[in-house]
Amino acid sequence: MGVLKTLVLSLMLTLGASLATMPLAAMPSGVREQAEHFASCLGRFSAAMEHEWLMGRDGADALESRRLFESLLEAVQPDARAEGLSGSDILHLRIEAKFAQARLMQLAAFSDDDRRARHARLRATHLLGNCQSLVFG
Repeated sequence: MGVLKTLVLSLMLTLGASLATMPLAAMPSGVREQAEHFASCLGRFSAAMEHEWLMGRDGADALESRRLFESLLEAVQPDARAEGLSGSDILHLRIEAKFAQARLMQLAAFSDDDRRARHARLRATHLLGNCQSLVFG
């Protein structure tokens, strides 16, 4: 259990350090692209929240970010639909991103291969950081 706690703590510390030094990503200009990004981020933070629960934590930060991206998606969704992005397309993006993020976080926390775990942790952190950089300045 000590190794598991160390991995999760390092994931959280890496995320915090990455966000502090990461440049802001440019917000996509088209409403369709915004909806696609917001849907993917919503899925990623859903996975992060559930991972936190799995690890015995409250997941409050991930929940807050998840709610933010849910609100952003709701705000642009009508215009994105008018541009041809259907509700099922949006749901597909959310689910795809959620499962990809969950897999990375599981590998980071539970893999016996240190190199693979480190790569998964860095990738998971990078993807969440990209989402955060869209909205935090």
